[in-house]
Amino acid sequence: MCRLIDRLFGAIDRDDVVDESLDVLIERLGADRGLVLLTYPDGATHAVTARKQGQRLNDFEQNEISRTIIHEAARERRCIVWDPLATEGDSMSMATLGIASALAAPLFGTAPPGAAERPVIGVLYIDVRDPLLALGAEHVAFFTAAAQLLAGVMEENRRLVATREDLREARARRSSDDDGPTLEEILAPPSMLPIRSELESAISGTAPIFILGESGTGKTLLAHAIAQASNRRPVVRAVLGMSDELNTITSELFGHERGAFSGALAKRTGLVELAHGGTLVFDEVLNLTPHAQQLVLDFTQFGTYRPLGYDKAEPKRSVVRLIAATNGDLDAAMAAGRFREDLYYRLAAVTLRLPPLRERRPDIPALAEARLRRIDPSHPLGLSVELRRLLTSDALRWPGNLRQLDRIVERARERALTRNAETTTLTPSHLDAQEIARMRTDASGKSVAPETAARPIESWKALQAERARVHLVEQTLIQKALDDADGIVSHAARALGVARSTLVSRMETLGITRAGAAAKDD
Repeated sequence: MCRLIDRLFGAIDRDDVVDESLDVLIERLGADRGLVLLTYPDGATHAVTARKQGQRLNDFEQNEISRTIIHEAARERRCIVWDPLATEGDSMSMATLGIASALAAPLFGTAPPGAAERPVIGVLYIDVRDPLLALGAEHVAFFTAAAQLLAGVMEENRRLVATREDLREARARRSSDDDGPTLEEILAPPSMLPIRSELESAISGTAPIFILGESGTGKTLLAHAIAQASNRRPVVRAVLGMSDELNTITSELFGHERGAFSGALAKRTGLVELAHGGTLVFDEVLNLTPHAQQLVLDFTQFGTYRPLGYDKAEPKRSVVRLIAATNGDLDAAMAAGRFREDLYYRLAAVTLRLPPLRERRPDIPALAEARLRRIDPSHPLGLSVELRRLLTSDALRWPGNLRQLDRIVERARERALTRNAETTTLTPSHLDAQEIARMRTDASGKSVAPETAARPIESWKALQAERARVHLVEQTLIQKALDDADGIVSHAARALGVARSTLVSRMETLGITRAGAAAKDD
């Protein structure tokens, strides 16, 4: 029982919890085969799992399990023990199946409010094929207790699965950024004119769109903005990763019926069905495995699909607009055979290439201020002249593109408001100096001095912005040292490790007043 409990609660949130539990039962009871059958309010039943010594039973072996005592256990709501020496009646059918003894116990669910008894949600079954192995009273007691435990764990697992599915559907339908920019805002900068021109004729259509661009350039934001502007909602995002398991990919894309495979305790709605009438966004489409590429290709050609376990003659149909995106080298992937060329042509009726931020330097101040407005429209912050010069400097590489700019601006805003809640302007002193320094390195990781930039005027502007930032930091340090020293300059100089004359000179240069401090020093 300890082993069973340990296995049950160690796998309670996994799809294979029933398999794990049944394996322990078969092992501890010395049984040959076991089965867990679920029943549903509509009268449907299916075997969640059928096992023998750590592996699944095939269809032929499942037919060699006694359905008679399974139905009897569900009908009589008690554990049924079949023993040819103790059970009255004809035992020929059991003997024909090769069964020496068997146990079946009902699995009880949670009683609805006001119900007199708990509903039977399924049956737990095991059988023994060795006639010399007898199932005694202690086996029956253990089996009955195990059925109660398993029922509780299955109910909890079913609730967890249902919760996960609700979250999955909500996440799939949610925009990547609920406060993200509109299509008009995204396409407003002059650098976006080529994309704006390309989209003019495509925005109201249904043709698939392929968005290319480096990581962080705003591909997902653009996809959602296109969907919103064309009024093709809901917008569902598909990220299939690198899973090569066909069942997993098919279930995620097209869903599955309950009982379609082990662990399928409930029906799942696929992303294609969730997106019906709207837009399906394939994020990082180059990550699709060959299996997934074939599934997507078939769907783009016919608009039809079949969930796992779907047994109707006519397939399901979904009408969606497909928008694919990738930051990878598409041409290289097709040349290497990692991405199907025929799928590319199905997805790329319209191809958009988002430029990296380093090619959109004049747009950076406007993009930063737009982000600040979205964070808090009631208290938008502006950028100082020095900060504008720094952010647009050729010395910064912007490897993280828009995503990096957003993070830098958000952190700068937090620093600024922490220092002064009434501030209206961000300056270079509010930036993370280490991140700015990292952005000044080239692709090989070597430091790039400001004077090595392509244009001297930009290098000079960057140098002045950096100097202003250093002066502000120095001013803050000196002022704090004076405050700690109660205005006594010599004590402040000692704390900073500099000569008193040096400190006085720096105070005069930085405009730090000596009112009251000189008298105390003298």
